[in-house]
Amino acid sequence: MKNKFPVVEIFDSIDGEGKRTGYMAIFVRFAGCNIRCTYCDTCYALSPEDALFYFTKDELLAKIRSYPWKRITFTGGEPLLQPLEEICRILGDEGYDINIETNGAVPLFRHRPKGVFYTMDYKCTGSGVRKYMRTENFRDLTQDDVLKFVVSDRRDLDDMKYILDTYFPTGGPKFYVSPVWGRIEPVELVDYVKAHGLDRVCVQVQLHKIIWSPTKRGV
Repeated sequence: MKNKFPVVEIFDSIDGEGKRTGYMAIFVRFAGCNIRCTYCDTCYALSPEDALFYFTKDELLAKIRSYPWKRITFTGGEPLLQPLEEICRILGDEGYDINIETNGAVPLFRHRPKGVFYTMDYKCTGSGVRKYMRTENFRDLTQDDVLKFVVSDRRDLDDMKYILDTYFPTGGPKFYVSPVWGRIEPVELVDYVKAHGLDRVCVQVQLHKIIWSPTKRGV
């Protein structure tokens, strides 16, 4: 619908992964994605037609403000397919800590609003969509951002190491690696990080899939 944001769900819960793991946040999941990962766990949000709600800018802001938390995560689907800059500017001015979970296949904001950090998911070989990754986005990532690798096998772990060695020999964002649920055991990630001396990489699991069912929505 024209001039409205297609939303699949809005809820509050703990952040299940990344640098805010365990902290309460508001989640806005937009409908629509421009890629199709082999391990996607939000297949119910891939198409704009998957939206259950259509909010104007003011309606969406009002819904966000109805929660008591000042942390918000825009996710999807792919949130950067939506015209979010103005909403982010408004929320940033109001003191919100804004996490944009992006799939790495779309440009980042040209001018980043205050309060925004990115959690960019670099898609490794096992995702089937590595060719769509925009490595030019790397230059816009700062130490406040997260570059995340979701891996399914040793080849994906090697992809991660290649990206770090090639693009981030020093400095860069925070680096996280997590397993594709059911495809690789977390201990293999620990062993790889240890064997290769990757002291900048944080091994994580999706906390929400441990606390609740791996397929439960709205958490």
